[in-house]
Amino acid sequence: MSEIAVLHGQGASGGALVDMNSSMGAGEMAVRLADMEAKLELVQNFFKRVMRKDEDYGIIPGTDKPSLLKPGAEKLCELYGFAPIIKEKEETRDLKTGYYHVRITIQLIHRATGTIIAEGVGEASSYESKYRYRWVYESDLPKGIDKDSLVCKTFESRKTGKDYKKYRLENPDLIDQWNTVLKMGKKRALVDATLTATRTSGIFTQSEDEMDAWIEGETDEKEKFDKKRSTPQATDEKASFEPPPGDANKISQSQYGKIMGDAKRKGLDEDGIKSIILYVKKKPVNELSKAEASAVIKFIADTDEEGLQDLIMQAALPGAAS
Repeated sequence: MSEIAVLHGQGASGGALVDMNSSMGAGEMAVRLADMEAKLELVQNFFKRVMRKDEDYGIIPGTDKPSLLKPGAEKLCELYGFAPIIKEKEETRDLKTGYYHVRITIQLIHRATGTIIAEGVGEASSYESKYRYRWVYESDLPKGIDKDSLVCKTFESRKTGKDYKKYRLENPDLIDQWNTVLKMGKKRALVDATLTATRTSGIFTQSEDEMDAWIEGETDEKEKFDKKRSTPQATDEKASFEPPPGDANKISQSQYGKIMGDAKRKGLDEDGIKSIILYVKKKPVNELSKAEASAVIKFIADTDEEGLQDLIMQAALPGAAS
């Protein structure tokens, strides 16, 4: 069996394997190793200096690992000198039902040489739930429709405390979504090709903390542990948070951090979730009780992004927080 060595620092991210019994001379192998390490450091610096969290990569709601986003894929292609071209587009259309399915194959071409570096495939369909359905208030339901036959979600009114429902309806204008679906297929194909061409797919299979450590070039477990202790995490206290003094029943620092972290993963910023809490609870977040904070945490977990965005819009209405 050949003796195999793994390039230090790349084991968790699809790192290159070096066959020590190959015909390559030791000097040539040393040069290649130094080149690979230099490239690894360059990519790490690129993530630190150019790639923006939650813009180029980030946690998609419902997942627990970072994902490469379209802007990030475009930046990586620019770094490596790759140009994307569409190799193949397969489409299925049905004008009666509004069904549209597309499968895109994208090739990444090295600009300087014209060499095909990688291919990526992306598919999208108008029957995906975010295109096929829309959520409406009960008052907006078509006349004569059987509400009991519809999927619905229940929310609590901020002003009255009463429950209200939103119902899921078939989108009657699926054809209007076709262009959006096509763009989604292209985006997925580009990300797929970029992960393959840049050998960064392994980076995005790690946890968020592991990815942060990789970007920082940390390989020692103690170094990672020390960083975790010194850097606020999603469930840690926000630097700007000061709970009311002397009241053990008030929201804790860890509860505050979890609210902010969970809201961020649902696409909200700090001001957004604060406006929702003020609208619903009629008090700022730092005045919540522990029980109220626990209820907010559960509410964020049970509410989808669309529902949270609806609440922000309601909270922004004149007199909503009064």
